[in-house]
Amino acid sequence: MAIEPAYQELFSETVTLYAPASTDKYGARTWSASGVTASAHLMAENQLTKTADGRDVLETGKVYLYGQVTVTTDYRIVLEDGSEPIIIAVDKPYDQNGWHHTVVRIGR
Repeated sequence: MAIEPAYQELFSETVTLYAPASTDKYGARTWSASGVTASAHLMAENQLTKTADGRDVLETGKVYLYGQVTVTTDYRIVLEDGSEPIIIAVDKPYDQNGWHHTVVRIGR
């Protein structure tokens, strides 16, 4: 179930998401050459967050993506200003109707 269309006007920015293509033996990643664009709402907010592996990192904001967007922490995200923050975590909020938007927690 997607988020209600009345809220789409809040997602006035665009981000581009690149899926992971490969990882070499040293852990260096490469990403797909073609990205997927998504409507987004960015919120700057500094807070200390724990990653899935238990490390404390500085979260610099959240990117709210309109609808059910497939993204993981292995993806590359490019914001409208051209910056490429790291993806710390991805949340998929649910309600009684199911998954309705995606929240990407970003950092440096």
